[in-house]
Amino acid sequence: MKPIVFLILLVSVGLLIGCQSPDPVREATAKLKPVVGTYFHAWNTGNLDTLNAICDPQYVRYEGMTGTDKLDSLKRFIANVRTMVPDFKLTVEEELYVGDHAVIRYSATGTHTGPGNLPPTGKSFKVSGLSLIRFVNGKLAEDHSEMNYLHFWRQLGFKLTPPTK
Repeated sequence: MKPIVFLILLVSVGLLIGCQSPDPVREATAKLKPVVGTYFHAWNTGNLDTLNAICDPQYVRYEGMTGTDKLDSLKRFIANVRTMVPDFKLTVEEELYVGDHAVIRYSATGTHTGPGNLPPTGKSFKVSGLSLIRFVNGKLAEDHSEMNYLHFWRQLGFKLTPPTK
């Protein structure tokens, strides 16, 4: 191949590669996945000081119909969960990042052995959950989280009793 043809081919390939539009999913994943990893690590270890670095000052967590939690309330909630379930673990099952949002499907496991709102049952559980997370400037701003609490309570031995008339 003549050197000029090789040079034109090389420049053309370089321009083609360089002019491709960025992949927003790949960019969001690279930027936000480490933040979510730190968030889940705080849940799994109880190292709550790391939340200050990754959460927006206006952070709010929505858990079903139970209202909202600001960052201090979230820290107390995580501490309480980890007291009741010392081996509590969240595992990311599937994740999708687009723009300033993430959808995380996770499982929560543990054994209810510690004190808390209920006497310890000693029973283990595994439940699924889903979070829709919004970020502001690369920090967690909102977490809309849903978990299968009925399945959770049943695994701990609780029964659903219909109301009396």
